Amino acid sequence: MTFARLLAALALLATLPACSTFGGGKAEAEGAGADDGRISILTFEQQLEADPALVGQAPAIPPAQPVLEWSQPGGPASNAPPPAMGSPSLEVAWKQKIGNGGGRRSRISAPPIVVGDTIYVLNADHALKALDRTTGREIWAKSLTPSSGRDRVALAGGVAALDGRLFLTSGFGFIAAFDAASGEEIWRAPSATPFHAAPSAAGGRVFAVNNDSELVVFDAASGTQLWSHQAIAEPARILSSSSPAILGDVVVAPFASGQVIAFVPANGRRLWEDALTRAGRLTSLSAINDVSGRPVAIDGFIYAASHSGILAAIDQRTGQRVWARGLASTQTPFVAGDTLFIVTTDAELTAIERTTGRAFWVSKLRRYQNEDKKKGRISWTGPVMVGGKLVLASSVGQVAFVDPATGAVERSINIGTPVFIPPITAGGDVFILTDEGELVVLR
Repeated sequence: MTFARLLAALALLATLPACSTFGGGKAEAEGAGADDGRISILTFEQQLEADPALVGQAPAIPPAQPVLEWSQPGGPASNAPPPAMGSPSLEVAWKQKIGNGGGRRSRISAPPIVVGDTIYVLNADHALKALDRTTGREIWAKSLTPSSGRDRVALAGGVAALDGRLFLTSGFGFIAAFDAASGEEIWRAPSATPFHAAPSAAGGRVFAVNNDSELVVFDAASGTQLWSHQAIAEPARILSSSSPAILGDVVVAPFASGQVIAFVPANGRRLWEDALTRAGRLTSLSAINDVSGRPVAIDGFIYAASHSGILAAIDQRTGQRVWARGLASTQTPFVAGDTLFIVTTDAELTAIERTTGRAFWVSKLRRYQNEDKKKGRISWTGPVMVGGKLVLASSVGQVAFVDPATGAVERSINIGTPVFIPPITAGGDVFILTDEGELVVLR
């Protein structure tokens, strides 16, 4: 298969939701019984519905906090940003072209990050750029396309920041560190396998999963490889740029096989492993197991979802599931207080009680460009919570603002170009990177 055809196939997987999110053949139960607090996935059939026991109740949303930076692809290294302060009536403040958009031979796969007064973004042309946070003016740019060798095209990776440095993974098969102020390269470590997942950085270490489902860990100061772990290799995956979650003395990495594995960051000792896989789906596309959204680590628990149809809450210390339910998603859950918000591959946004896995509400987002003829499937990305609203973006350029208490879409704006990368927030602004290589800032 040529690179162009492979890239086109991966792009298709990135934009197509599963054909049947909860249906299919017989699935195995994921819990022992009602007395252990788990919910069997057998109890969830074709529809995701609000739990009757929660009728009339609304999620309790904690007060918004100032979120001044978004230094990792998932916000903090735990992938668990708090509800952010901001205006409830955000509008487009400015747009800035950052390079070519996604196409047959390239793809933007990771969100920008924001540190201090600067936005850092890796575009589809493999250029790392620093932009002024207020105006979008370019401060510096650095091309990362190799000047020699046969490879001229590759899928992009992502970028994370820690202690004044930027750490970048590349589809050209390397990870590198740069000075955040000047863009000067500090070190580069080659890899036999490309990266298209974004890195995470914490505790003086950089963590990244390569395309062979291997977690590789580097010393942030020198670029020396510290340890690695080979998970089950899985050729079928979603084109996204997931990254590990790091909280305290645990790092949790997601893999295309549906595995979620916890390690000790210092030495790579494996603590536990779970497989968010579900058999019996109706189509080959829905059988892809990839955990392409980021796992979230918060308050001693891990929350993660797979494309094949499992959302699970896992005890961070023991690896035991607290609950699991049938729900397919390619997005990172957003946790606010005792509620988890997640959008499914069937364009359903739901609020789930963190302790039980029961749904407060289920909101059906726009699913087709032509609803009457069921044509033009729409995918949604997000959410992030800003100004008391859930913010999501779609593959038709629609940005929706949702009431977290009820799931009602209160308003929406059209930014004109498709979006496949989750919105981020910093300083009350929302930053959206479109598939056409345009950075859109809502303020």
